[in-house]
Amino acid sequence: MLERIQKCFTKMIPSLRKLSYDNRLKELKLLLLEDRKKWADLIEVYKMTRGLSVVHFKSFFILDLHSCTCGHS
Repeated sequence: MLERIQKCFTKMIPSLRKLSYDNRLKELKLLLLEDRKKWADLIEVYKMTRGLSVVHFKSFFILDLHSCTCGHS
């Protein structure tokens, strides 16, 4: 539903009205909401690994010390 609102809003800009949704997003330097969510998730994991997040890495992930790493430690 939010994506639909963003799509309608970008169509309201007269100079971009005739462009496809993807091209409107490129012109406005915006991402699809799904991509923005993935980006935010990656940023949060980075913060967790650096101790910069409110959520602690160890409470969110389980480190598996017995998995196969193809010979790498």
